[in-house]
Amino acid sequence: MAIDEIVGDSIDRAVNIEMRFRAGLPRGVTYPLYEAARRKQGKPLTWLAAKLLKDKVKAGQHVFVVTGAGTPPGLPAGETDGPPGAAAIARAIEIGLGAKPVLISEERNMPAVVKSTEAAGIAVVDEDLFRQRRSCALAINYPLGDAEGKIAAAELSQKFKPAAMIFIEKVGPNTKGIYHSIMGTPRTPDRIASAYHLAEYARANGIPTIGVGDGGNEIGCGVIKDAVREIQPFGKDCGCPCHGGVGTVTECDVLVFAAVSNWGAYGIAAALAGHLGDREVLHDEATELRIVLGSVAGGAMDGAYSRLIPYVDGTSDRVQASLITILHQIVENGLKEYDRGF
Repeated sequence: MAIDEIVGDSIDRAVNIEMRFRAGLPRGVTYPLYEAARRKQGKPLTWLAAKLLKDKVKAGQHVFVVTGAGTPPGLPAGETDGPPGAAAIARAIEIGLGAKPVLISEERNMPAVVKSTEAAGIAVVDEDLFRQRRSCALAINYPLGDAEGKIAAAELSQKFKPAAMIFIEKVGPNTKGIYHSIMGTPRTPDRIASAYHLAEYARANGIPTIGVGDGGNEIGCGVIKDAVREIQPFGKDCGCPCHGGVGTVTECDVLVFAAVSNWGAYGIAAALAGHLGDREVLHDEATELRIVLGSVAGGAMDGAYSRLIPYVDGTSDRVQASLITILHQIVENGLKEYDRGF
């Protein structure tokens, strides 16, 4: 295995340490699902995603970054897993590749997405400034409803001509067209953005896609839909009237599976830093703390406790910052190997 793949393998392992908490959430399923994704795709998942971005995205091009999980009444402005990951990816593609991120989410979730991204140091501007400035991001509210989502997917893709699309903790439909929480709670399209239409448009038109998930119900996890059916307790039968299971059928070109979806996004940023030989592509610990606090300031709640606290899936802000420390050390040591001529 080449040095860069060894680095990617270490990053994969770091972002798949299971420690999240949610009342009743199945334990012991995230790493088997990661292993299924690894077997299916062959190489380290974060390495594959970073390589796709490095190979396919050029300076000045647009990249769609799609996120937003959680629904009212429990999570009226979304959850903290998703917006910080989107912010990290927006920063990485802007700093590392010179590309321009287009942030896409439901209107109710957008304040957390914007505040997270601004905490990462990326200005979120209006469309006029977005056209003029080199370093910035644009935020677009995606409509609720399936028919509306299909129209929006085509219109946005044709308007911005994205070089790639990245989906982070964004739920996709099962075989019956119904969205579910990992515990089998159904969510109909009138309550959620049908962003899977973006992934379908991209795949039909040769636009590269990356999906990041931590349960099997997120866009991209269709790559391992059979494993989700076997491993997740509600994988075969969600228990709701559709009985279609919680897993999505929506695939992406690369699936990054992680213990927490934000961590998968951080892993991609770390792997991209390694691919580019630029340590700055991955944000630092202080920035991570600002990002998580920014998401909370935007109304996002921790999905485990449904509270406005700087936790992600029941893990503290200190854990998030510590993971960034670990990822930086993995990248740093990998780059030192390159410096020595390996």
